Amino acid sequence: MPSEFFAVYLYFGLVLLVTIVTLAVSSLFASQKNEPAKFLPYESGIRTETHLQQQRFPLHHYLVALIFLVLDVEVIFMYPWAVVAKSIGAFAFYEMAFFLICLVVGFAYIWRRGGLKWQ
Repeated sequence: MPSEFFAVYLYFGLVLLVTIVTLAVSSLFASQKNEPAKFLPYESGIRTETHLQQQRFPLHHYLVALIFLVLDVEVIFMYPWAVVAKSIGAFAFYEMAFFLICLVVGFAYIWRRGGLKWQ
């Protein structure tokens, strides 16, 4: 008698099987190149001369990417709300207003701290 979760068990079994096969094949055909250039940092098509153990690695690009991600998530949450805003009522309006106020406060904080200045 098949369980009602048989499809889920089958899916997880296949995921496990594909993962194990992929790891086994990649270990069999691993790259044999151990050149020093392989371990140098490489970002945006520019070869950097930064040595990660001697100097701090600049994180400004990552901070800008995180700010962009937060603003992207804001749009993802605002679109469905805008589609059904009339039918939800006043409570949803105030919830979205609170959400937007939180985002604007965070954006103002980032702006004042100089997180958006490109150096």
